[in-house]
Amino acid sequence: MAAENRSGMAFALTCEDMAKSVAFYRDQLGFEMKESWPDDAKPMWCNMVLHGQSVMLGAAMEPGQVDEMCSNDPEDAKQFRKLAEEFKAHKAGVGVSFYLHVDDVDAYDKAIRAKRVKPLREPKTQFYGIREVVVPDPDDYRLVFYTPVKLSTCQSCGMPLADAQPGQMYCGYCTDERGKLRPYQQVYEGTVANYFMGMQKMERKAAEKAAKEYLAKMPAWAGH
Repeated sequence: MAAENRSGMAFALTCEDMAKSVAFYRDQLGFEMKESWPDDAKPMWCNMVLHGQSVMLGAAMEPGQVDEMCSNDPEDAKQFRKLAEEFKAHKAGVGVSFYLHVDDVDAYDKAIRAKRVKPLREPKTQFYGIREVVVPDPDDYRLVFYTPVKLSTCQSCGMPLADAQPGQMYCGYCTDERGKLRPYQQVYEGTVANYFMGMQKMERKAAEKAAKEYLAKMPAWAGH
């Protein structure tokens, strides 16, 4: 598995109906089965790969089956029996989303819809620099297929991002020497002094009020 996982990203999902999940990932989403156990025809575990990203599928088992398969390893038996019991008792994947990179999310969305996949909505560009489409799998795990995109404005101060790289969210004024977003107070002071007082010629008190109202509309500071 490691040789095929160029991104270093991999995760494992427990599946209620292994055959259904394998067919969904392979035939509808375009994954390729790289490894499997005990065989490709009826795997209990397999490694599905898309652009070097691994999604490992494992068949759900009854707790009693775990004890039988792990009879020589009491520690594994205890661990996997607990997982089997939890899977039976709870809805799979609640609160968890898995992100998978594709070269062109709109083209990918079109291709999977042609294979009768039903994403939760149309592709959407997010303020954090990606365009994504969300797909539920047969066990309702949420798969987020995404492509980094160039944003037109800084998501902190609203300045144009003329030379932005795909996925870049902030301008040079709003980031430090490491490229990290500066604290709110620093961005706020810069907005007050440089924009509202310097460029708009406003008095300090009016500039402070205007800056607070303006930054509250920016995605980076929403609800601040």
